[in-house]
Amino acid sequence: MSESLRPNLEELRQAALEVTSTWNAAKAMMALRAAGLDRAHGERASLDAIAADVGVSRETVRRARNELLNAIEPTSGTTSGTVYSSLSLHAPSEPSAASPATARALRRLLTMTGPLPWDEVLNAWARAGGRPPYSPLPADVASMRAWASEAGGFSVSSADSGARPLTIASVLPEELDLVSQFLLDALRDQPGGVDRSGLFEAAAGAGLKPTTIATTLSIHPAVRRVGRGTWALRGGRQEAAGEPTRVAEPRRAGRARPTTFAWSADGSLMIEFSVPRSPSPVVTVPKAVSEFIEGREFRVDEGEKPMRVAVGNARLWGFGSLLSELRLPVGARATIALNLLAGTATITPVEGKGTSR
Repeated sequence: MSESLRPNLEELRQAALEVTSTWNAAKAMMALRAAGLDRAHGERASLDAIAADVGVSRETVRRARNELLNAIEPTSGTTSGTVYSSLSLHAPSEPSAASPATARALRRLLTMTGPLPWDEVLNAWARAGGRPPYSPLPADVASMRAWASEAGGFSVSSADSGARPLTIASVLPEELDLVSQFLLDALRDQPGGVDRSGLFEAAAGAGLKPTTIATTLSIHPAVRRVGRGTWALRGGRQEAAGEPTRVAEPRRAGRARPTTFAWSADGSLMIEFSVPRSPSPVVTVPKAVSEFIEGREFRVDEGEKPMRVAVGNARLWGFGSLLSELRLPVGARATIALNLLAGTATITPVEGKGTSR
């Protein structure tokens, strides 16, 4: 295709802003960052990094990005695939078991559950309703063996195992997305399962949205409902009977949470927060002052290169590289000062608080 027919980056950004103008701030931010069309960030962030920042699953971010790119009207003489190629992204293909993403998804399932009978894998897979990356898997044993061998990373039980069902396992653990890791931590070693309200409480403590957990529970192949409002992991880890358990100590996901805010003499909004573990940190804005800065951007002049702190859905982001330059350790206290009149921001460490150096 002629280069002259390819939409340029500024055209795509303008079209993306028009598409997302009616979306909620969180969804728009995810889609723009994942597509590399967010002016505040410039470079495209990975799906996993965005998912960790916002507290949603990687799949939620991917769907938001693809919905945005599919909604952008291609210029005359181009096709929708041109939008993807212009951003160096692959257009989504039809679901296929041959996709590497499908093999990774199965390894993630088996990482969470341990070895599973193939029949149970197929039953678990059906929960996702064929949504990517849960494309239909081979149903017969011979096709399954051939597929697992070609995909790699799996071990399949031998054919002479007598009455034992054919089982499949992941040879090495597959890295889990944030939500899957949360479910594994919350449900492992809980044979009686964990009640739904306990999971929601733990999710809030780990920086995840309860709505994200509710949606994931309805489709995730690694979990199963063992009673009314009670969920457990599949697999041998959950074979023993037991009483439903509430999550006593939620796993913290190292998310940034401001604890105080104040107004300075010059009218700047001062938000004091703990430095998070994420390389792309997000700070939640206190509700009492969030409406004053919602949807704004603040210029940061300090640091090696100019950057902007963006605000959306009561969250601040875009200052990760400055924290790295300041060499603030995880857990240290810092203050971000937002000058509402000048539209500028500064970040300074809070002396004597947080992790010692």
